[in-house]
Amino acid sequence: MADTDWYEAVEGSELLQGDILPQCPIVTILEPMSWPILPEARFSVGITTRDLVVMTQSCDLANDKTEEILLAQLVSWSQSVRNETNQGNAFIQSVQFRKQLIAGNVPGLSLLHKRTAEPALPWSVVDFHHLYSLPKEFLQKAAAALGVRLRLRSPYREHLAQAFARYFMRVGLPHDARVFEKEGDVKP
Repeated sequence: MADTDWYEAVEGSELLQGDILPQCPIVTILEPMSWPILPEARFSVGITTRDLVVMTQSCDLANDKTEEILLAQLVSWSQSVRNETNQGNAFIQSVQFRKQLIAGNVPGLSLLHKRTAEPALPWSVVDFHHLYSLPKEFLQKAAAALGVRLRLRSPYREHLAQAFARYFMRVGLPHDARVFEKEGDVKP
C-alpha cells in the first residue's frame, strides 16, 4: 500500500472529518481572572498555532448542524517521542509501544501514516488529550487560505473517528482488577 492511499489532496473551504489543518490559529487566555467574569472584565489572550485534525462528523458539517468544529491536535511522531521522553516516559521509544499504537491500543492517540508526496506528512499521531473548538466559518476561511491540504480517505477517517470514540467513552471502574494478573493459571 502506498502511503498516499491514506490521503487525498484537497483545496477550498469545504471541511470534512479527517481534514488536516496545519498551523491553525488557536486563541488562549493568558491572564488568570476572577470568577465570575463580569461584562466589563478585560484579560489578555495569546495566539498560537497548532496542526489540527477535524473531528466533527462530516454529515454535521455538510448539513449545517453545527457552528463550532471540534478539532484534535496532530503531532509528528518524532515530536511526540521528544515530548513524552522529556516527561519521563521512555516506554514511548519501545517497539512494544509502537505495536500497541498500530493496533489502536493506546487510548488518547491515533497513528496517521506518513505521506511522502506533496503535501507531505511525517508519521504522526492525533492526540485526543488536546482538543479545540473553533467557529466553522473561521475554519472554512482558514482552510481556503491554506491552498492544497490533506484529507483522510475512507476508511482511515472512520478509523480515526472510532479511535476518538473509544477514548471518549472509556469508563473508569470503581474497583481494581489488576490482582487478576497475579492469579495462577487454571489447570484443565
